[in-house]
Formats: sequence, C-alpha cells, structure tokens
Amino acid sequence: MNSTKKIIVFLGAPGSGKGALSRLCIESFGWKQLSTGNLCRKHVSEGTPLGQQIDFALKSGTLVSDDVIIDMGKQWIEQEIKNTDALILDGFPRTVVQAIGFLKFFDENYEQIKLIIIELRVPDHEIIERLSARLVCSNKACQAVFSARIEKLKSCVDGVCDFCASPLIQRSDDKAEVVAARLATYHLHCEKLTSFYKNVGYVVHVIDGNRGSLEVFESFLKHVGTT
Repeated sequence: MNSTKKIIVFLGAPGSGKGALSRLCIESFGWKQLSTGNLCRKHVSEGTPLGQQIDFALKSGTLVSDDVIIDMGKQWIEQEIKNTDALILDGFPRTVVQAIGFLKFFDENYEQIKLIIIELRVPDHEIIERLSARLVCSNKACQAVFSARIEKLKSCVDGVCDFCASPLIQRSDDKAEVVAARLATYHLHCEKLTSFYKNVGYVVHVIDGNRGSLEVFESFLKHVGTT
C-alpha cells in the first residue's frame, strides 16, 4: 500500500454509495470517515460549544453556518489525522465557501498530505429507489446505514443494527418527494464545487456508482493509488 497519507473528499448525491464505500475503506484499511451529519448530531448530543450553535440553528429553522461547519471539520481532521493513513470527508466541504476555508486550512497545515477529490455518480431515479429503502441506526452515536432492498446491505436481523443492536428507522427525508428536492439542491452545489476544485488545479475523479459495491471499491482504489 502507498504509505503517503491522504485526505479524500467524497462528492456524491445522498444515496450514491458514499457510506458503503467508506465502510469498505474502514474495514479494509482502518481509515477514518467524517460524516458531517453524524458529527453535527454528536456535537449537539454532547452539548459542545459548536453543538450549541448547531442546535440553535436547527431549532431556528436556519442553515448551520459555513463557519461552524468549517470549524467542526478542522477540529475533527486535527484530531484524527495522526492516527490513520487516510481520512474520508463525506459531506464536507459542502459549499464553495466551505471548500475555500478547507483548502486554506489544508494548504497551511498539511502540504505533505495528498488531497484526492472523488465524485460518485448515480442516476437520480436509482438514488430515489435506494433512499426509499434506506434504514439508519437510531443510536445517534452509531448511525450505521442499511438497506431493505440491497441484499448485501441488509442487517443480519430485520430492523436491528448489526453494530450496536439498536432499532433501525427510516428518516423522514428519505421519502421519494423529499429525495427529489434534495437531489435538485445537491446538483446545484456539486456543479459549483467541481468547477471550483478544477479551477484551483485539482482533478475530480469520477466513478460510476451504479454498480456493485465491490466494483465501485476496486475502481476507487485505482484512483487513489492504493492498489
């Protein structure tokens, strides 16, 4: 395996397979994954200063500010980069403003680490089918993702998380009409993000995510130079 440390940014619509790909990387190499959604929930449940700001935004019906998301991501990277060969950033940076803040932080602190941008592409109709069958662990400290449709992603016991034995639930934002609206927002942000990364000199490696998880994993490993 290439010994150079890496930070890998995952781009991809909700349900494009970023979670399944991250899980394979964690199981195979012991890499660490940042999921902004899970990390936000963790900060809120622990009542950290960032969590209090996130909780206030959510209860006020406003978006969590880019500054808060950037600070949260930076804290996590500083804590985890020492203990692994690679970090996966899933859902961060989500906007161009966040990407600017992240790259400034990266360039100032981690110039010896390789930064790789990966985009998973899956047709919208497939995304809607996937998310309609998605089940998530109700334990906020776990948040493992399963599927009621894809055999390899089913839990061993129906309705029960394989990792912590908590009940599995379907999120309200995984309903078909909600997913369609989320996809429209995602495409708008993703187009701006990919243009930004290309304009500042990074290659965006595109992977066809509409395949089996192991095929996607093998393609991913070729792009990141881990084979």
